Amino acid sequence: MFRNCVRPLVSARRATLTQPARFYAASTHGRVLIRARQLIKEQTEYRQLPDDSQYIEKFYNELSTFHDELKGNTGIPQSSFSEFEDNPNALIATLEDFIQDKILSVYGSRVDSGAKVVIQRYGEFLHNVKTTLILNGGHPFIFDVLIQNKQLFDGFDKGRG
Repeated sequence: MFRNCVRPLVSARRATLTQPARFYAASTHGRVLIRARQLIKEQTEYRQLPDDSQYIEKFYNELSTFHDELKGNTGIPQSSFSEFEDNPNALIATLEDFIQDKILSVYGSRVDSGAKVVIQRYGEFLHNVKTTLILNGGHPFIFDVLIQNKQLFDGFDKGRG
């Protein structure tokens, strides 16, 4: 009947809920985020994702932008993904707030296709963060590792070129 958070972003005109939830915030630009219930019920031991999973790697720019927000926003007590280790649901809630406040507020009222792509990518990014946390046992430190590895790889490529 209901499935876990398939599409968190919905249009105000076409609101299709995939799980019981409550509206998180109304928006003047016609989009709302549906706040998921406690997605990670309990943390289990870390499980490595398959190498070909690519849940987050294809969203590196979104991950990096959100990481910069964590580091720069004094209203968020955590400054890295690892600091959400005790409560991965707080990471999901913080990401939902970031998308609502920083992405939808900027791109939600625009009608160009570029804005729609940005909104869609952040919706997919949120979905894939949730999927990653479900599959790896609820351990968000993996996002810090991905950012560090990408930075090292980019530095190595620049040194070679």
